[in-house]
Amino acid sequence: MPAVLAAPEAFGAGQAPLYIRSLYSALTGAGIGGADAGVRNGLEAVPEGAAWGAGLGALFPGIGQLIGKGVGTVAQRYAGPAVSAAERMFGRAAASDAALDMAPRLKALGDSGMPMDLGPNLQRQAGALAATPGEGQAIVRDAIAARDAAANARIRQGVDSTIGKAPDLAAIQAQNKANMEALGPEYTKAFQKARAVDTAPIADNLESQIVNLRGDAQKAAQTVRKMLNVNGTDVLDPHPGTLFQTRQAIDGMLATETNPKAIAVLAEARKAIDNRLAASVPGIKRIDARFAELARQNEALQRGQQALDNGRTAPRPAELQADITNGAVPVADTMGPSAVPLRLRQGARAEIDRIVGTNANDRVALQRLVKGEGDWNRDRLASLFGQEKADRIIGILDRERTFADTSNIVTRNSETAARSAAMQDIAPGKTGPGIVRSALNLRFGDTAADAVDRVIGGAKSASQRASNSELARLLTSNDPAMVSRKVLLIQAAQRRGDISAQRARELIQSMAVAATQQRQALPPR
Repeated sequence: MPAVLAAPEAFGAGQAPLYIRSLYSALTGAGIGGADAGVRNGLEAVPEGAAWGAGLGALFPGIGQLIGKGVGTVAQRYAGPAVSAAERMFGRAAASDAALDMAPRLKALGDSGMPMDLGPNLQRQAGALAATPGEGQAIVRDAIAARDAAANARIRQGVDSTIGKAPDLAAIQAQNKANMEALGPEYTKAFQKARAVDTAPIADNLESQIVNLRGDAQKAAQTVRKMLNVNGTDVLDPHPGTLFQTRQAIDGMLATETNPKAIAVLAEARKAIDNRLAASVPGIKRIDARFAELARQNEALQRGQQALDNGRTAPRPAELQADITNGAVPVADTMGPSAVPLRLRQGARAEIDRIVGTNANDRVALQRLVKGEGDWNRDRLASLFGQEKADRIIGILDRERTFADTSNIVTRNSETAARSAAMQDIAPGKTGPGIVRSALNLRFGDTAADAVDRVIGGAKSASQRASNSELARLLTSNDPAMVSRKVLLIQAAQRRGDISAQRARELIQSMAVAATQQRQALPPR
C-alpha cells in the first residue's frame, strides 16, 4: 500500500487505458511478488511468487475499475453528477476567489463577462492556459482577443444608449452665431424709433470717480467717459447708437479685465447705460434678452465641456448643480425656460465622446478620466444626466476596466510565480525516473521502459489536453446553464476543502467574529 500511494501509476492506478494499467500492475506485481517469495522461501520460490504477483497485478486494475463504477453510481445517485479533473480545478480556484455568487456577478458584467474576470486565481488559471500550447490556449486567447476587439464599439453603444449620441458642437455654435447676427436688423429697427439720450448724469458720475480713483480703476473710468463724447470733441453725444456702442465696448472690457476695482467701475457704468437705453429705445430690452440667452447658451457649451475636468477651472458638483438650476431661469422677458441646462449637457456629452474617442484603446485611462479619482465626477454626471444614467455610465467603464485588467493578466502580464504554480496544476511535468523504469532496468533495460513510458505519456498528454480544453471553456463561458453547473462545482470544492489554507483561516476567523457578536447580543442571565 505505501508503494501504491507513492507511485499510483506504476500500479495501474493512473488515468491511462485499462490494458496499459494492467500491464504496469502486472510488472510491478511480479517484481514485488518474486522479491517477497525469494526473501521468505529462497530463490526457488521466486518464479512462483512472480507469477502470482503478475496475475493478481493484472487483474486488480480491472476489478478496481468495476468496483469504482459501482461506487461511483451510488455516489452519483446521492451526491450529484461526477466531477472531471478540469471541473475540480475550476471549482477550487473559484472557491479560493469566493465566487459562490458567480451568477449575479457575471450578470452584472453583461454579455461580455467571463468567469475568469471574477478573481485572481481564475485569472491565473486562464493565464496558464494561454501560455500552454494546445486547444485550451486557443480558446482562452481567442475569447480575450474577440472581446478586446469589440471594446470600442461596446463602449460607444453603451454610452449612446444611456445618454444619447454626441451632438455636433460646431453646428450648434454656428446656429447660435447666425441667430445672434439675425438680431442686427431688429436692433436697427428699434433705433429708428429711439429718442435722444441725456448722458450727463452718467458722465458726471464717471468724472467724480476719475478724481477719486487711481490705477486701473481710474483708467477704466476715463476710457468710458471718453466714449460718451462726440468723436474728437468734449461734447456729450446724444445719439442712442453711441450709447449702445459704448455698452458693447464695456462688455468687451469686462471680458478681459482682472482688477476687481476696475471691474466694479465698468459694471456700474454699464448698468447706468443699460437703464438709459431701456428708457430711450423702445423694445431694446426684449432684443437684449434674446441676445443674452444665445450668449448664455454659448457659455454653457464651454462650461459643459469643463464639467469633468480635474483642474482649477473644473466646477465643483454644487457649482454645476447651481449652474443647471439657475440656468433654467429665463432672461428678462424671454418666453419659456432657458436652454442653458440643455447646452451644459450637450457640452458634457461632447466631451465624453472626445475622451472615449481618444482613449478607447486604453480602458484603464478612459475609466479614470470619466469616473475620476473621487466622487466628484459621479456627482457631476448625476447633476447633468440623472443618478441612474450616471451610475450606468460609470458601470460601463468599470466593467471595461475589469475586462482590460483580465486581458493584461492573462495574455500580457508575466506574473511568473503565480502562473508557474498554476501551470504545474494544469500540466505537471516529470520529476525523475519512476519506479517502473528502475524495476524494468533489472531485466529489460531502458529500451522497454522507454517504450512503455512513451505509450503512457501519450495517453496522459491527450488526457491533459482534453482537460485543458474543458477548463478553458469553463473559464470563458457565461452561458446560464453552465453558470449553474459552475456554482455547484464551487460548492463541492468548498465541501471537499479544496480552498487554500489562507482562505480557510479567513473563514474560521469570520465565523469566530460572528460567534463573538452573537454571544454579545445575548441577554444576560
